[in-house]
Amino acid sequence: MSDFDSLIGELLASRPELTKDEVLRRIEEKKRTVGAGYLTDQGALFLVAGELGVSLRKDAVSSDMAIKDLYIGANDVTVAARVLAVYPVATYNKKDGGQGRYRRLALFDGKNTVRLTVWEEGVEQVEKLMIQVDSPIRVANGYVKQGLDGKPTLNLGKRGRLEVLTDAKLLSRLQPIAALVQKVPSLTKEEQFVALEGVVSAEPRYSEFVRSDGSEGSLYQFGLSRDGGKETRVVIWSPAAQPELKRGQRVQVTNVRARRSNTGDFEIHGDVGSAIVVGPAAERSVYRVAATTSSQSAKVLLAVGKDRKVRFVEVGKGVREPSQNAVVGLAPDETREERLYCRSPDSVDIVEDDSFPSLQELATKLQEVKEEDAQIVAEVIALSHGSVDDVRLKDGTTVKKGELVVGDDTGEIKLVAWRDLAGRVSGIQPGERLRLVGVESKSTKMGAWLLQLSNFSVIERLRGRA
Repeated sequence: MSDFDSLIGELLASRPELTKDEVLRRIEEKKRTVGAGYLTDQGALFLVAGELGVSLRKDAVSSDMAIKDLYIGANDVTVAARVLAVYPVATYNKKDGGQGRYRRLALFDGKNTVRLTVWEEGVEQVEKLMIQVDSPIRVANGYVKQGLDGKPTLNLGKRGRLEVLTDAKLLSRLQPIAALVQKVPSLTKEEQFVALEGVVSAEPRYSEFVRSDGSEGSLYQFGLSRDGGKETRVVIWSPAAQPELKRGQRVQVTNVRARRSNTGDFEIHGDVGSAIVVGPAAERSVYRVAATTSSQSAKVLLAVGKDRKVRFVEVGKGVREPSQNAVVGLAPDETREERLYCRSPDSVDIVEDDSFPSLQELATKLQEVKEEDAQIVAEVIALSHGSVDDVRLKDGTTVKKGELVVGDDTGEIKLVAWRDLAGRVSGIQPGERLRLVGVESKSTKMGAWLLQLSNFSVIERLRGRA
């Protein structure tokens, strides 16, 4: 016979006027009124029995429960978990007019979390045991009540106790926060996170306000992204600390929740029990500046890495603009559609590295042009006059097309430029030495390869002729 059946037998023995069907009906009604997902059948049975004045066997509840198995009404439970957050000591008014104390903690075992409220004498236990974030603890003789949000909350009263775990076998089953850190995800629903890691993409702002009830509040907010990707707003309410964050720093925030804002976007929200741990600045990628150009709103660096691929880097007005041929370390504030955006002053750093390959060494030989849409640097010689002609497209429209045959010591290839870019090849003479920066490799229907200018491509005339 299961514990559940034996407990029903206990209740019927104490209240013989009831039938099993009546008890089961009351269990379902209790689950319905409390809220789906917060009570098991056995948990509801304890509440029903309590209302009927019957005390059921408490040893039917396991003395070592996982957080996910906690249910409203459970008593004398023991939980082993790690500490996710430690809140400040708070007070409340007792019925006798005196003042009591309590302290809240957040616990986790894996991705499951629960709030723990330690009452009265237990507050000293938290301080005496020096319990802090990530401490492995055991909560013994606790009880579970329904929280304000309708979910189970663990409580520790006079009969309960806390202890810090040292048993190696048990500790091996309790994952530390470090093992559960997630990169800032694409948020699609409201959920709790043990810890998130990302790169600061917008510097913090602190503000204070007055609530509708006249009490004072504060918030600390900043932008967080996943390695320079889409920015997510982080809001910490009544922050315990305000670290001086800078763009490009890698940080970890613990005990936070994804919430939908008034605008409909998802944000990360925390409270006084959330912690912000500042790590090292985001790792910089090193490039050599092959050329500079401009867009409608900013300067653009054409930077080539050791993989010999060109990146288009848009730099903000307050960013120091490196010269051509400089070696730079980049920690972009954002990466979008293969373009890097460096807006903060420390996102571009000049690097002294004599060992970094020269532009000539980073150039791609023409016989190696075999990757579709690769953006490369090539050092070539013009083998023909640059020409511009009108070309009729399949839709009947006529556009400009520029063509130039170029070569190096490994082969020859055609360089083409369409529409407004066609004029860039005009006037180039055979024998001129050229550096092509940010040109795209394209394959034709016949299987041949050519190079094509894009809006940010640069043709640099090198001194001297072949």
